[in-house]
Amino acid sequence: MQIIPKANTLRKSVLLYRGIRYRGGYGVHSPFVFNLIKKVIEERCSYYSFYDIELVRKQLLFRDAVITCPDRKKGKMRSRTIGEIVECEAIKPKHGALLFRLTNYFKSKNILQLGTSMGLSTLYLTSYASGLRCIALENVPEFADIARIVFDKAARNPVDLRTGSYKDLLPQALEDIKEVDFVFFNTLYEQQNNVWLFNECIKHIHDGSVFVFEGIKASRRMREFWKEICAHPEVTVTIDLYSMGIVFFNRKLHKRDYIVYF
Repeated sequence: MQIIPKANTLRKSVLLYRGIRYRGGYGVHSPFVFNLIKKVIEERCSYYSFYDIELVRKQLLFRDAVITCPDRKKGKMRSRTIGEIVECEAIKPKHGALLFRLTNYFKSKNILQLGTSMGLSTLYLTSYASGLRCIALENVPEFADIARIVFDKAARNPVDLRTGSYKDLLPQALEDIKEVDFVFFNTLYEQQNNVWLFNECIKHIHDGSVFVFEGIKASRRMREFWKEICAHPEVTVTIDLYSMGIVFFNRKLHKRDYIVYF
């Protein structure tokens, strides 16, 4: 008889439990969080922009030009086609759609992104309206080159793309943007710098600022980083989506951490 469940069975059990908690807003007493779950996180409508962005993704997947760039999972340089890079590194459509719904819901005007995810996540962040300002930082020059192709094809708003070390670029970007409405941290492979990046961005928030983090459960170090974020005195509400985390700073909200199925 097997006493200890298989790893995949245990994971499914954990995800099932997560799915029960706050499903459809059940058990959530905060009107702010309830509306966010119902109108944004669990919303499944496809907006007009999604088709255009995913069409760009499909076009990139068929590009067979070879680029030598870092394979961040293996920690070494590797030659791959643009299609292979996009398939491995670009944001998932489901996550991109959530970014779109969040910026649309909160009407974010000043957007900062750390890690362009081949530019596809940038399109999702900035496509809900015109007149937005977005500064996108990318520390892999080859990924920035692909992002420029994407922006030329489909960007609705001009994107200020800056290439280099995040620690070098971030202070000036924050100075230029003054107050951030929305920050997307696609910094799974910057784990040694994540705390510093977060603390720098905190200096430029207002009550309506929203931070989103990719890969909060991808490693033990990322899980510890997420716990540190949740405990930060400036943070009021956090929403753990397992693969992503959303953070709010509105002082009118009671401090609480939520786990939501996504």
